[in-house]
Amino acid sequence: MLTDEIKEGLLTQKIEFSAKNDKQVVVTLNNIDDYKKVSTLIHKINQNLELSRKNTAIFISYKPHYKNSLINEVVSESIVNVQRRLDKLGTKEVSVQKQGQNKILVQVPGVEDTQQIKSLLGKTAKLAFHLANTNVAKMQDIDHDTTIMLKDSLGNSYPIFRKTEIGGDSLVNASVRFGNLGKPTVHFKFDSIASKKFAKITKENVGKPFAIVLDNTVLTVPTIREPILNGEGEISGNFTEKQASELAILLKSGALPAPLKIIEEKNIGPSLGEESIKAGEIAAIISIIAVGLSIIITYGKLGLLASVALVFNVISILLILTLLEATLTLPGIAGIALTVGMSVDANVLIFERIREEIRAGKRTARAIEEGFKNAIKTILDSNLTTLIASGIMFIIGSGAIRGFSITLSIGVLCSMFSAIIVTKLLIELCINPQKLVL
Repeated sequence: MLTDEIKEGLLTQKIEFSAKNDKQVVVTLNNIDDYKKVSTLIHKINQNLELSRKNTAIFISYKPHYKNSLINEVVSESIVNVQRRLDKLGTKEVSVQKQGQNKILVQVPGVEDTQQIKSLLGKTAKLAFHLANTNVAKMQDIDHDTTIMLKDSLGNSYPIFRKTEIGGDSLVNASVRFGNLGKPTVHFKFDSIASKKFAKITKENVGKPFAIVLDNTVLTVPTIREPILNGEGEISGNFTEKQASELAILLKSGALPAPLKIIEEKNIGPSLGEESIKAGEIAAIISIIAVGLSIIITYGKLGLLASVALVFNVISILLILTLLEATLTLPGIAGIALTVGMSVDANVLIFERIREEIRAGKRTARAIEEGFKNAIKTILDSNLTTLIASGIMFIIGSGAIRGFSITLSIGVLCSMFSAIIVTKLLIELCINPQKLVL
């Protein structure tokens, strides 16, 4: 924090002062002759700071152009973190866009209760690890330049050293686990650099309390019992499973660079896009029926079995999307419709291979076996290129594009399974290969 950095610098220079932080940092000097030293120090800290003086008070603030660039940077970083918090996989098709200079527009389809959304947006999730000051016996003994009093959720106060030993930005993973008594905890892991630092801190401070602080609220103050060398730890507390899960999401998505304030909320009913959704559903159903009929007409009994596998394919896609808690919007419906055609394309390749084998004089049972075997390589190659394209869309896209890529990828995998496994199983179970008519 800028104020703390300035205070530390002034203390190092042995300059007597008092400081406060409102919209700008104000330093009041005890000796006005120290102004030149302060000016030199401030510009060393950051060349984009500017000073103005009124009597013994020095007003420190960022230069306008630098302040604007900071705002743009904060907004851009906030957009990325909000997107991660609300829709890490891209299956909910959340839209997060910049609006104006310092506002963000968030659109979340398919959500009726916005309380959890607001809860996730309202927390900066700035995690920090501090050593607790065990030398404080009384409140009046606190050196406010090095120590700060922080409270936990129950109102208990702890003297915590201001210095942040490790920041939450060093976390590479956070997940919910259950302790020995079945209580949910949040397990975390640091990156390699922070792991070494964490090992050094715990080795040098065995027997001392180590505070885990989230947004200036103490989560827990465990005592370091032994050096922790693997860079992993656990946050315990009076969490419900939902609270632990929410905390893990916040920590994984990263801290917001600044608190977000909700200034407007709108709930839009489904009637606005209901007609488009219905049209998409009807189009998808018609495409499934049309494709099924065409393959039945072309391949007879085999086509009928392929149509059954096609229905299985669509049901599988919907089940997986349900497990992922995906929001099915128009791009998702388009992805399903596209995979219907791709699924049948795999069956066509297999059936044509079977016909070729029969024309070559092979017996029907052998022809079916060879047909599936020879077609698999072509099917895998064609679907692999689609998965690569879908992966690129997921990486560089956002919102609806990521939703489409997820649906398409799931559809491709399900179509391969239904074409290669399900169709073959149905043929072996329902058709006597000796009487197969192609």
